[in-house]
Amino acid sequence: MKKKQSKNKKGILETIYDTIMEKGGPVGPISQSLVDIWKKPIEPDPEDKKIIISFLKKGGSNGKNN
Repeated sequence: MKKKQSKNKKGILETIYDTIMEKGGPVGPISQSLVDIWKKPIEPDPEDKKIIISFLKKGGSNGKNN
């Protein structure tokens, strides 16, 4: 079975999408959701973005603040 899986390079969602489209398109809410997920471009969530904070050293070279 692993040999069949390695030869089939399509993902599960792509296979489901192709099957839905072959049958005439989405008919119900579940099939419509699957089609929407496949067509929607992948965008990172704003919550997943990292915020990089850097601190500037203030003061002389010996580490003491002026």
